[in-house]
Amino acid sequence: MKRLLTLAFFVLCAAGAANAQRGQRAEVYYRDGARFTLEGRLAEAASAFEQAVRLDPSNGNAYYGLGNVYSEMGRWADAANAYYKAVSLNRDDVEALNNLGIALTERGQYEQAEAAFERAVKIYPKWAEPYYHLSRVRRELHEEESAREAYEKALRLRPDYATSPPVRFRATAASNGAAPVSDTATPRGGVLKAMNALNLGGPQPHADANTTPSPVTSDAPKAIAVDPAPVPSAVGSAAPARAARTLAEPAPMDARAYYDLGVREERAGRHREAVAALRQAVLLDRNKAAAYLALGDAYASMESWPESVDAYEQAARLNPDDADTYEKLGRSFAKLRGARAAEMSDSNAAPGSGVTPSEAAPEDDPDPTAVYRIGPGDVLDIRLLKRGAPTTTSYEVTPTGLLSYPSLAEPLKVAGLTADRIAARLGSQLKLRAGGADPEVAVGVREYASHAIIVSGMVKEAGTKILQREGVPLYVIIAYAQPLPGAGQALVVSHSTGRSTAVDISDARATKMLVRPGDVITVTARPEQYVYVSGAVRQPGQKRFSAGLTLTQTIMSAGGALQSQGPTVVAVTRQGEDGRLVSARYSLAEIKSGKTPDPLMRPGDRVEVLK
Repeated sequence: MKRLLTLAFFVLCAAGAANAQRGQRAEVYYRDGARFTLEGRLAEAASAFEQAVRLDPSNGNAYYGLGNVYSEMGRWADAANAYYKAVSLNRDDVEALNNLGIALTERGQYEQAEAAFERAVKIYPKWAEPYYHLSRVRRELHEEESAREAYEKALRLRPDYATSPPVRFRATAASNGAAPVSDTATPRGGVLKAMNALNLGGPQPHADANTTPSPVTSDAPKAIAVDPAPVPSAVGSAAPARAARTLAEPAPMDARAYYDLGVREERAGRHREAVAALRQAVLLDRNKAAAYLALGDAYASMESWPESVDAYEQAARLNPDDADTYEKLGRSFAKLRGARAAEMSDSNAAPGSGVTPSEAAPEDDPDPTAVYRIGPGDVLDIRLLKRGAPTTTSYEVTPTGLLSYPSLAEPLKVAGLTADRIAARLGSQLKLRAGGADPEVAVGVREYASHAIIVSGMVKEAGTKILQREGVPLYVIIAYAQPLPGAGQALVVSHSTGRSTAVDISDARATKMLVRPGDVITVTARPEQYVYVSGAVRQPGQKRFSAGLTLTQTIMSAGGALQSQGPTVVAVTRQGEDGRLVSARYSLAEIKSGKTPDPLMRPGDRVEVLK
């Protein structure tokens, strides 16, 4: 019996060692697949991922990577199967669900795609991309009302989708293999763009199974070419890759090493190299929020705003309590909107547009809280007041700010105009077309979409908000977003000027400032603020500032003024808007008698009690 137990023990140990060895080999293939994917070597990437899942069928990340490669190759059926396997291993894998929906859509399986997108938005309702794809699928299923609802939710979260819809995959090669994809063929957001845009080299020579493998040569920067070991050869996606690397050889860098490398490259100002390393890091570990955050920083340094926003969104999904992530997301999104607005401005002034720069730019509004100027994505109700029953039809403003009305020979430029102005201009155009008849036209806004702001930080309802006026007081925005306990300050980044303004949310006067479209508001805890007291007081020094603090209260917090024979005079010095110090003098006796108001203090004020 003892000999049987000993034999069983050795059998179990041998099985455990074999499983560990299979797991190590699977990890090697998985890393190779991620590297080949980013280098555009799709056939080799597919072969490596296939070998990884054969060795370790529980590796959901490998199935996800395999699905991405199949999608880039246009093998949608194989991609769907890989994503199904990834989701079965991790039911909350929202990225796999989103990509599964895309693959099923490409196969025309709209009902199954709808179910995948619905699960994705249920798991993470703050990600805009699944909502956008869900709206497309529902239109294919003729579910117009629910399609519109999904599209509206997508635009609330990412208004730039109105002008730049997300494109994740595109068939780039035949199903029997793939060559590296050119930059022009790769869509924004595709899995290959990050590396192709960096020109990190084309296909590498394969190792011959019957000869001694030679090291891989590449045009990649030295910081990225970290694995000199031979690469597996691939005869086709169906054939298993032969391992040119043995377990005794040095293992390639893991996600942590690529993350550290990317951070170092970014600090050194080598942004492209940082992007390349960090893309590898997030492919190897899709649950590392810090890597997505650093990737967003690198893209922002390159002014690649769409990619920066995408990376920050994933960082926020993985770490929803990090206010710094939301602030960076807001800044990149404001830059993205500014870039889109500049593109539109250029197109508006282009020859043949029929719009002069002065017409495209909205005039100054005497009361921004009472005016709304139409923008891309807004849906207008246009009503013709005929003698019979009036007819009302809805039209969406195009991404370039045009209104395509059936009775007009060409689209009408409406961006930057009020509804009344559009009605007058449309009426004039219809009058010309009708040969002198004077139709009455009424225009209203059915759905607001173009005036977006971002609210993040210590609020219950963070995300994109849509304004229905050219300017809305900050206190309205804060109240709508519902500040959390401990919130005390709002940092407002102006879209038009780029300036940041810190506002105490308990200050009723300060929160009357107007928030404009494109602004970014980040709500944080109130920082410690002080006023400074010196002179004839019992306890001079810095005193904590709080909203509503007056001059007499400040002196009392310093122990009160020392007794003197004459009247006590107080000098208050503060920094003016131009940065210069401004002083004012007050008599405590006049303040106490009511002759002079007790002035409110500001953070940083300097109070000197004179004898």
